[in-house]
Amino acid sequence: MTAWERLGGVPRARLAAARLQLHHAAQPAAAVGKLLLPHQEDYGEQSFRWAASARCLAQGTVATAAPFRAALRPAPPALLLLSEHGASRELPLGGRTLDEIYAWLTAQLEELLGQPLPGELERPAGLPGHPVAAGERFDAGDGEAFAELARLYANADRVLEAWTATCPSASAVRCWPHHFDIATLASLTPAVSMDPMISMMEADEPAPAAAAGAEQPHAIGLGMVPGDEGRADPYFYVTPWPYPEKRELPPLPSGGTWNTDGWLGAVLPAPSFMDAARDAAAQGEAVETFLRAAADACRLLLGAAPG
Repeated sequence: MTAWERLGGVPRARLAAARLQLHHAAQPAAAVGKLLLPHQEDYGEQSFRWAASARCLAQGTVATAAPFRAALRPAPPALLLLSEHGASRELPLGGRTLDEIYAWLTAQLEELLGQPLPGELERPAGLPGHPVAAGERFDAGDGEAFAELARLYANADRVLEAWTATCPSASAVRCWPHHFDIATLASLTPAVSMDPMISMMEADEPAPAAAAGAEQPHAIGLGMVPGDEGRADPYFYVTPWPYPEKRELPPLPSGGTWNTDGWLGAVLPAPSFMDAARDAAAQGEAVETFLRAAADACRLLLGAAPG
């Protein structure tokens, strides 16, 4: 696994403004996949994967005469259209409004496609509030905060990819635009498609009622959230699915705790892995140890053997 990039050099209070702006900027890029990529059962056409070489969150490839991928680069913040041949079209976010970003993207896409778009790029509702959603311009002035978020996503992708390598049933590690988390989901039930389950968990919807005598498919989700309305700071999480009634929760290593308010899952809060007093290797080891132990604990809660 590529080495962990040290975190903690930027006060976490400064990350929220940068994170919220990137969250809103991810929506135009995600709209490209929704409009131009083949639909997937779990809506994965709207998701991103971390592209280490370009240090950006990139979508799947749109098949045209000149194939491209829509992408969001955290630092310096920009919207990208990545060519398979290495060239890219880039719009820096600083000083732009969402209207300007959508207009630029529409024009670039129509030029690449050689025809008008088949519909409008979606502007989803229900995102966390920020002035950019009301027409204010993006502020890219805090370059250190955006760079810290880039390191955070790069690190999360590395440790989650390393964990999926140990679990054959794990899905690809993807970033979901609505919550802006990066995550994987692993089935604990043989021969069960993970696609509908990923969709349900991402939508915060309850599992469908099981048929009489049938058993709900079990899974565990692992991921990183860069901050949300419940927790302003970044955190890693591991969740069992469906949430078990059993509540004898074992202790967790590395400073991990159990969240039981609204959802059940193991949480590793930012101070436990973004401690500036620790070196990069110690930060990474704390996260890896937490993920392994929390995944085993969630397996046991669901009645499965540890991995």
